[in-house]
Amino acid sequence: MTVGVRFLGSGNAFSDGGRANAAIHITAPGVSLLLDCGGSALPAIKKHVDPGNIDAIAVTHLHGDHFGGITFFVLEQHFAGRTRELAVGGPPSLEQRLHAAEQALYPDFYGRVELGFPLRTHVLGVAPTTLGGAQVSALEVRHVRLSEPHGLRVSIGGTLIAYSGDARWSEHLAAVAKGADLFICEASNFDRDDPAHISYRQLMQHRDELGAKRIVLTHLGAQTLAHLAELELEHATDGTLVEV
Repeated sequence: MTVGVRFLGSGNAFSDGGRANAAIHITAPGVSLLLDCGGSALPAIKKHVDPGNIDAIAVTHLHGDHFGGITFFVLEQHFAGRTRELAVGGPPSLEQRLHAAEQALYPDFYGRVELGFPLRTHVLGVAPTTLGGAQVSALEVRHVRLSEPHGLRVSIGGTLIAYSGDARWSEHLAAVAKGADLFICEASNFDRDDPAHISYRQLMQHRDELGAKRIVLTHLGAQTLAHLAELELEHATDGTLVEV
């Protein structure tokens, strides 16, 4: 079975290089799962995917460039006539933060208009949760504590896809990547130290500890974009399709 991984948004919070915020669509027979849905993700999604075909969203952490687009996605799907359930999984405060975003952005709609489809939220953890036809586990990583960060491990049949979300280097990141057929890892910086993000140079220093068969970089910031010719690992652009 082939698993498709489409990078709809491969940019950082600042959309460096004109890239959209984080959104990665995973597909296989019976599977349609979006990993993250950043604030600018909806137009990026619509360039490549019918939003109505997305069954679930798994969120790595509660920063706007990773979950801020869900409010827009849900609104669009309501007016598009969706009736099928949408499942959204993520950190413990996901539902609370979604409600806050809804009231900040569209208080005349959310809570006043009945959605045309069921919207279910799930708290992800070490034990697998079924989302969008896949089995999704969440393991802690080190990022900004208030964003409740975790990395994701997505199992589809015998294929394992791991995703760092945003994370600095730690042994926790190695646990997320261990044994993955594909490890999707952020590379916000090229060689600059950052208390919240791993750099490309740090990743290469710890590459053997990851234990992943294949690595694709995403969440590329301006510094990394300026050094693309020096990258020894694959990197995504908006629209990149990887098959596993």
